[in-house]
Amino acid sequence: MFKEIIELGKRLESEGELVPTGFYSYSQPIKWVVHILSTFPLKCYISEEDIKKPRPMSGRRNRTDLAHPIVDEAGYVLGTVHKKGGGEDEDAEKKQTAYKLLLEKIIQSIDDDNELRQAVLTIKEILQEKILKSDARFSDVLSKDWVSFVLEYGQLAGTHLFEHPAIKAFWVNELQENSEKTKNRAYQIKGVCSICGKVRVLTKRIPGIKLFKTNPLHSYNKDSFVSFFTGREIYKKSHLGQCLLCGDTIARTTNYLRASPLHHKIIVQVYKDANKKKTDMDSAKNQLGLFWLKDEQPVKAGEAILDPAELLKNVSLVMDRTDPAGKKAPPPDLMQLDNMLSTPWTGRDASVNIANNAFYLLTLSPNKGRIAVRDWLDISLDKLQQNLKTFLDAQRIIDPVGKERRCFGIPEILKAVEASNISKEEYKAVEIGNPNISRQLLRTAYLGEPPPSVLLEAAVMCMRNPKIFDDKKRTTHHVLMATLKMLLTHKKEGMKEMETLDTKRNTIGYLCGQLLSILEEAQLRAARWRINTTLVERFYGSASSAPMSVFGTLVRRATTDHFSKIRKQQLGYKDLEARIESVTTAIDQTGGYPKTLSLKEQAEFSLG
Repeated sequence: MFKEIIELGKRLESEGELVPTGFYSYSQPIKWVVHILSTFPLKCYISEEDIKKPRPMSGRRNRTDLAHPIVDEAGYVLGTVHKKGGGEDEDAEKKQTAYKLLLEKIIQSIDDDNELRQAVLTIKEILQEKILKSDARFSDVLSKDWVSFVLEYGQLAGTHLFEHPAIKAFWVNELQENSEKTKNRAYQIKGVCSICGKVRVLTKRIPGIKLFKTNPLHSYNKDSFVSFFTGREIYKKSHLGQCLLCGDTIARTTNYLRASPLHHKIIVQVYKDANKKKTDMDSAKNQLGLFWLKDEQPVKAGEAILDPAELLKNVSLVMDRTDPAGKKAPPPDLMQLDNMLSTPWTGRDASVNIANNAFYLLTLSPNKGRIAVRDWLDISLDKLQQNLKTFLDAQRIIDPVGKERRCFGIPEILKAVEASNISKEEYKAVEIGNPNISRQLLRTAYLGEPPPSVLLEAAVMCMRNPKIFDDKKRTTHHVLMATLKMLLTHKKEGMKEMETLDTKRNTIGYLCGQLLSILEEAQLRAARWRINTTLVERFYGSASSAPMSVFGTLVRRATTDHFSKIRKQQLGYKDLEARIESVTTAIDQTGGYPKTLSLKEQAEFSLG
C-alpha cells in the first residue's frame, strides 16, 4: 500500500501537482517580499503582496528554535515584534537568532552554486545591517506575516529563493537530521526504512493527514503499540520504521487525494445532530475512500474514449452519497456507470494492456488522535469492470410500482438496511453503524467478493416493519429489494430473471411471497382500493416467518369474502383466479405451507 502511494506521489510531484518534500500549502499567503536589486552597492526594498505558494514546514508548533529556510514569519526573518491587535512578540529575538543560525547552515552547505551562495550572504548582510528598517513599509510588517526574498538580477532574477532546488535539498536534509530529535532526546536512530529499504534516519513522527481534521496515519503513541522496545514510556523513544522522505511523501500524497473531488468519496459520515449540521470528526464509524489509477492511460469502452478522470468518476459512482442538505434529493443514478460497463474495455492504443493497469482504493477512518486504515484494495482494470458489472447486475430490480429497473450505490444500501431509518425522514437517515459491512460491500463491488451475510438479517428485519410499505418509503423499499436480490443472486443463477417476477422460480419462500401479494390484490379490488390497512401490512411478519399459521385462513377469507365481489363487479376475476391457482398448485408440489422460513427463504418471500 505505502509503495503504491509513494509511486503516485513521485508521479504527481514530477507533474507539478504535489508540493515538494518538506513543503506545505499554508492558508496564510506570503504578505511581504524583499526585492534585492543589487549587491554592490546593496539595494533592496519591501513590497506588499498576496502570494499563495507552498512553503517549507517544520511542524514547530509552539517552538521558537526552528526556522524555515529563506521564507518564514517576520518574527523569524526580521525580528518584528508587532502583533496583530496590538502587543509585542516576546520571542522575536529568539526567533531571529534561530533564523540567522539556519542561514549560516545554508551558506555552509552550498558548494557549487556561487550565485545562490552570494544571494544568501546578501540576505545575511541585510539582516545584520538592519537595512530594511529604513523602508517606509517596515512598520506595517507584523510578527506573523510571511516574508520571502527575491533577486532582481542575474540568472535567479524573479525567483523566490526558497524555491531553489538547492534550498529544497538542504531542507530535506535538515528535516531528516531533526526528525528523531525531540526536546528530551537529541540523538538519532538509523536503520533500514521498511518502505524504501534504504539506510536512513528513522523518523518518530510523520506529518498529519486531513480527513475531517488533521491526524497522523499511525497509532504509535502508546506503550501497547511498541512492544519491540522495553522500558518506561517507551513510545517516546520508538520510531515508525520509516524514514522522513517516505513518511512525508505518504502524508503529502494522501492529503492531495483527500483535497481532490476526483480522488475521494465520503462513504460514511457520522453527525452529532439529527439534522446533519455538525460532523462527529472523531467517530471511527466515519469512512472515507481515496482512490486512483496506477497509470493515467485512456481506456476505450466500445466506441468511446475515456480519459483517466472520466473513468475514475464513473467507477467511483457506487460510493456516491445523497447530498445531506437536500431533503428530497434522489439517490445517485448509476445508469452512466452501467452503460460504460456494458461495453468491452481495451487500451486506446494496441500497446496499452488494461490488465496491467490497476485501480487502488484506500479506506480510512478517524479514531480520536490518529487515523486508521480500514482496507486496501488493488484490482486490475479488466477484473474491475467484470466485478462492478456483476455488483450492479446482482441487485438490479424493478421498483415497487413496476416502472423502473434500478441498482444502487453502497451508501444507499447502508441507509436502507439501518432499521432506525424506517421511522425517520429521508434527509435524517444515517448509514448502518457496523463499519465492517461497508468495508465488505466495497470488496463486493470492486473485488467481486460475496456480499456481507449480516446484511441478510438486517434487510429482512426492515421488511417486517409495516412502515416500509408506505409510499413515502418507496425508494427505501426499492433499495431493500435490490439488496436482498444481490444477497441471493450475486455470481449465481437468477441475476437477470429476478429483475422482474420470475414465474419459473419455485422456491417455497418466493411462492409464498407471491401468494400474499395476490391475496392483497384480491382484497384491494374487492374494496375498490378504498382501504386503510392491507393484508401485507397486517400479516407480512407472520406470513414471511411462519406461513402455515396464516395462509390457510387468508386463502379461505379471500375465496369467501373477496372473489365473489370481484366477479360481480367485473374487476378481473378470471386472471386473479388463474394466478392464485397457479401459485397454490406450485406450493402444494413443493410440500405445502412450511411451518417456518429461514432468513434466506424470508428474503425470497420479500422478492416474491
